[in-house]
Amino acid sequence: MTIREALGRLLSRGDVPQNPDELVEIAIVPLAVGPMSVETLRDAGFHASGAPTFNIVTDVASDYRVLVPRHEAATATKRLDEIL
Repeated sequence: MTIREALGRLLSRGDVPQNPDELVEIAIVPLAVGPMSVETLRDAGFHASGAPTFNIVTDVASDYRVLVPRHEAATATKRLDEIL
């Protein structure tokens, strides 16, 4: 064990407990299919939401972020793969 590892372990507070209701990003999809994908996930019973992403160089919306609560992420990802 190095001094850096020992110091890191000493100062560490351990793992941060994860909130199951925290929104996590499961995909970035093209802007044209983003809102439809979110609505399809909502119709399937997921608490999905989305937001456009902006290209900072051109200041244009380019993609769409799909967000779901952490506890639904695994099954929502599988469903999204079937949709796309």
